Amino acid sequence: MRGTAVIGLIGAGLLLAGCGSGTVSGEADAEGTAAGEPVFSPCDDLPDEVVGALGVDPETEERDILGVKQPGWNVCGWRGAEYSVSVFATTRTMNDVRTNERNEDVVPIELEGRESFSYRETTDTNRESCDVAMDAAGGAVLVSVGFHVLTPPSNPGEPCVIAEGAARAVGQYVPK
Repeated sequence: MRGTAVIGLIGAGLLLAGCGSGTVSGEADAEGTAAGEPVFSPCDDLPDEVVGALGVDPETEERDILGVKQPGWNVCGWRGAEYSVSVFATTRTMNDVRTNERNEDVVPIELEGRESFSYRETTDTNRESCDVAMDAAGGAVLVSVGFHVLTPPSNPGEPCVIAEGAARAVGQYVPK
């Protein structure tokens, strides 16, 4: 009796799986992305000449966080003589970034028609880093500039100026 019930449930499941309208709406993920993963991949989608123009060395590329993939994120970073640049693509929304209690000094910026803003993390009491968030297909892209401990910025605004310039260079490769 139980075997018949199980076979009946499997048959009903197969029947329901076969039912449908025959049409699909919405947008598909780009080839090679998993469900819930960002479409943009900074390590793969940014040419070395663009990375070099950011003032960092393309040969220092580091993927993910200490080599560990973070679900819902594509992360890539590079080091230069004075500072590092990291680019984070995420499925989180711009509102998630804006309202994150760890972010402060949120300042809207004009970035080629994209919603975007610069911000600092509350832990950056020495003003050695700055991030720019921009909207992207399926989420947001964050461009982060952090000065090295031995080469602090010459003024507190410098990291944000560099981060905004880096975001402008990166933005042309980020899907809208």
